[in-house]
Amino acid sequence: MTETRFRAVNKITGSYKDSTVVDIACGYSPRALNEQLKDMPYIGCDLPIVTDEIAPVIGGMCAERGIKDTEYHSVDATNYRSLRDALNNVDGEITIISDGLLTYFNNSELTELCTNIRRLLKEFGGRWITSDTDANPLFMAALKAVHGEAAFEDLVKTMNVYAEQSDTTIEVQNMTVLAYDFDNTMKTVTNFLRSVGLKWERVPMSDYVTGIGSLAGYSDEAKADYIKSLENVYIWIFTPDEDFEETEENYESDSFGVTANAHGGEMKIALRGRLDSITAPQLLGVYEKTAAKEKAQKIVVDASELEYISSAGLRVLLLMTKQVGEGNLSVTGQNETVQTIFDQTGFSDILNC
Repeated sequence: MTETRFRAVNKITGSYKDSTVVDIACGYSPRALNEQLKDMPYIGCDLPIVTDEIAPVIGGMCAERGIKDTEYHSVDATNYRSLRDALNNVDGEITIISDGLLTYFNNSELTELCTNIRRLLKEFGGRWITSDTDANPLFMAALKAVHGEAAFEDLVKTMNVYAEQSDTTIEVQNMTVLAYDFDNTMKTVTNFLRSVGLKWERVPMSDYVTGIGSLAGYSDEAKADYIKSLENVYIWIFTPDEDFEETEENYESDSFGVTANAHGGEMKIALRGRLDSITAPQLLGVYEKTAAKEKAQKIVVDASELEYISSAGLRVLLLMTKQVGEGNLSVTGQNETVQTIFDQTGFSDILNC
């Protein structure tokens, strides 16, 4: 699956030679070195733990090969300012790509992501390309090529394992097409895209993939079946809907602040701004430093100035809850946006909020 989407997305992206490639959630992929993209300016975006490691490695390899215009930036895709800052050197249109990003997002994060991407595309021009929306049909195609008709049973088993191991509720995302519930999920996806102001085009993945090296050990029949099945798996290309009436948003309000103090076995934490992948480590650091001075049996989080919380922030709250015991962490003053995120992710049942 990873090889398939990597090859397909690279090939279609390489057809937009006059644009800058913006690879959101680039991971440790050496995409900047890919033959189809090497003549295009490339910006890799991911969390600091990734970009801090990969930037010097790929930078050195690019220098050896004479590849210029390669940058890496630490971003949170739900944080508009971090995305926009990564594009400060861009002149001209952009081609945003993402592999394996959407599956990690809940629906509120998807809304933030799509809103941010639409705004970037309206400013710079270009498009957003991803195979993530059809990740499930791609998964089914891979399973069928290897396991035949047992694929559906394997899929159900996998979903059950995920559900059992997850600390929170697993929701069907607004940008997920399911091969076994195509009509209903396709309707959900298209309605969601309209609500966030994006237009879409779907192109068969089979148009951009001719051979998969990962299938080298399988029969010719399995290889042929897999490539054939990609006719029903699609790459999605998004552009802004020019007729979309955008509500006024404060995209610039992305500062973050946290204060904490503990006394008599109770820790009080006040949050301000956006709690996301970029700022969640700050909350964790303050919590651990405060807890080291005085152990708390109860935590009260003041969220009256918290504007937004992503899954990264939720994970820190979950860690804190596990340390003091469920029922001993409460959140107060949260706005409607934050409360909706708690409700959608099942955290309302974990936190006192």
